[in-house]
Amino acid sequence: MNEAAEAPVVDGAGYYTAEQLAAYLQVDASTIYRMASREASMPTLRLGGVVRFPRERVLQWLAEHEQGQARPRSRKVAAVA
Repeated sequence: MNEAAEAPVVDGAGYYTAEQLAAYLQVDASTIYRMASREASMPTLRLGGVVRFPRERVLQWLAEHEQGQARPRSRKVAAVA
């Protein structure tokens, strides 16, 4: 992700449109819709034909899906025979 990119200003309750989120991620809006349909964990609000993305939850979701982040490793204890 480009560090110079800033999250777009969101009016009201803090929801992105697909176009706003696409601009932030520098992708096409169709990519955002495709991600929302394929990624069940992506925070998405669907009301009738309207699709919105809750700002804080989407930013957290993106951070959790960054590649290269250290993930906590589970410690496995060897079984004693």
